Amino acid sequence: MLAFVSSRIVTNKSPSLDGPQPTGKRAENRRLRTEALQRAALGLFLQYGVEAVTIDQIVDGARTAKGSFYRYFRDKTDLVASLVSPMRRDVRATFERCATGLREASRGGDVAKPYEGLAQDLIRVVLQYPDVVRLYLHESRGPKNGARGPIVELAEEVLNGATDLSNIAHSLGLVRGLVGRLSAIVVVGASELIVARLFAGDDVGPILEMPQELVALVLDGVRARGAVPTKPAEEKKPRSAPSRVSSGRPTAAKAAAKPGRSKSTKRR
Repeated sequence: MLAFVSSRIVTNKSPSLDGPQPTGKRAENRRLRTEALQRAALGLFLQYGVEAVTIDQIVDGARTAKGSFYRYFRDKTDLVASLVSPMRRDVRATFERCATGLREASRGGDVAKPYEGLAQDLIRVVLQYPDVVRLYLHESRGPKNGARGPIVELAEEVLNGATDLSNIAHSLGLVRGLVGRLSAIVVVGASELIVARLFAGDDVGPILEMPQELVALVLDGVRARGAVPTKPAEEKKPRSAPSRVSSGRPTAAKAAAKPGRSKSTKRR
């Protein structure tokens, strides 16, 4: 599924076009030209990197005049912001829903449910904006200056959102252990690596089953102690020596028990 969806280049309107939009032929032409510029830019950004691509290359790829670029975007940074803005909006809403779910879980709900919802929502974001997510993964760890600024800002917002969720869950007594920024860095870093390996073609299992598995993996270590079932004592005992080592030879006791093998039958 991911391979099919990621073959598409998803484009979106510029933030400057948000709000009530004019209708008619003129508005349709504006939308088509804007999307052509976004589509051309995104393909070039993924191939060469945001900073290396020029506006001349973008307009050439979109087969439009350079003057048209500045009718729809202030500069290259504005175009990059238009690409990540819809994904940024969806990610922000996803974190807000999870925070609400955690507060509800503190009143007797299951702490896993809000996190599973978060993971499912983020997977939908990956499937809806595959190439924008790829661009995010490529550029989010670079310096904030230049046209990649909106991408780095989104990465900071993701990390801040994860930090806030960790602090909320800890303050409500839902989790223990790692809390705050360190917890967020670990979880966000692991999640982004998994998505990157998915795009690279690694077989990491069915993508739609990941939310439950990832949440279980994380919460097993940090869920509040009252919610963690204790294992029976016998499960914690180390294995006995015979179960660890097997040479394939009978022991002395077994050899003595076999007929015809006693000391009295030894050759004199």
